[in-house]
Amino acid sequence: MKIEGTIPCIVCKTPLQNIEYELNDNSKVEIHPMNGLHFASSGHYGSTIFDPMGTGEKLDVAICDKCVMTNLDIVRGTGKESLEVFKELFEES
Repeated sequence: MKIEGTIPCIVCKTPLQNIEYELNDNSKVEIHPMNGLHFASSGHYGSTIFDPMGTGEKLDVAICDKCVMTNLDIVRGTGKESLEVFKELFEES
């Protein structure tokens, strides 16, 4: 079953269309933003607010494509280079 709703961008708070659905193995995808990316964290040793250590808890956030592209200069990762082709679509006039 597919359920549509919204999830806000963690940076600009723009509501993004979000789709929840089940996979063939009956696992559930709850965060799948359109025009954005999903990030999940099960904690981090350096965080002073969230490091549940094996409890299964996690945090999910979405960030819209525009905010990623607006802040591309501080984005890191091996996929960053592939985003360069979209840069002019998001440049402010």
